[in-house]
Amino acid sequence: MDVQFAVRETPTLALLDRDQALESLSAFRQEWESVAGNGSLIDVSASVGLMLFDFTSRLGLTPEEQVQVLGDQLFFAALRKVNGNSI
Repeated sequence: MDVQFAVRETPTLALLDRDQALESLSAFRQEWESVAGNGSLIDVSASVGLMLFDFTSRLGLTPEEQVQVLGDQLFFAALRKVNGNSI
């Protein structure tokens, strides 16, 4: 009898170290504080889509993971914007 077992591919799970996540979020906030100057971050007007794209990049997500989180449309629109429409 020929028995074949279905082998399921197990996705690689790479969790971001908590300290790295905190450091990355802190750096992200500091960059935005620089943009705000003397103003409050509460009053800064910004593109939510680009901010989410930047956030997923800082977390070290792969492009495939970014597409999963952001969706195709937002991912590619943000990528075009960041790369000057040259993707």
